[in-house]
Amino acid sequence: MKHNELLTEINRRLEVALYNGDPQSIHALRAVVELHTPNGYHHANVCDVCDAIYPCPTIEAIEKELK
Repeated sequence: MKHNELLTEINRRLEVALYNGDPQSIHALRAVVELHTPNGYHHANVCDVCDAIYPCPTIEAIEKELK
């Protein structure tokens, strides 16, 4: 999943969470995804936070749980 697709999915889930009255957890998740952004240097997408190839282990774990 591309970074912008992941953010779109989180936004969709945020709308559901707002409707159900529990937005804090989704806001926290979105903040983490926004930090772990691919920078695209050196012809490879590398996470800005952990310097791992994107998707980094953090993003992979989030994607796995969203499936």
